[in-house]
Amino acid sequence: MFGRDRAAAMVAVGVVWLVYAFTFWTMRRACDACGVTLLLLGVGACVLLLNTAAIAAMIRHYREDRAAIYGMDLYYLDRLRDLRRKGKA
Repeated sequence: MFGRDRAAAMVAVGVVWLVYAFTFWTMRRACDACGVTLLLLGVGACVLLLNTAAIAAMIRHYREDRAAIYGMDLYYLDRLRDLRRKGKA
């Protein structure tokens, strides 16, 4: 479960980076006309940096507390699997 959650978080960060890059690329002419290109780049870079750092911290926290975070889920998944084997669920 941890590996799947970590991969999903990394994919989400990658998608955010792609969305910001695409948005900047499509808006660059309008930004040049208004003279806010550097401002847009700076704010976008800050948002990307903070989002990436937050996801990295979340993954680090999940790794440290994996048993507490996933323990109950794994317990109930194991119980459900046992019940299915016995034909009760």
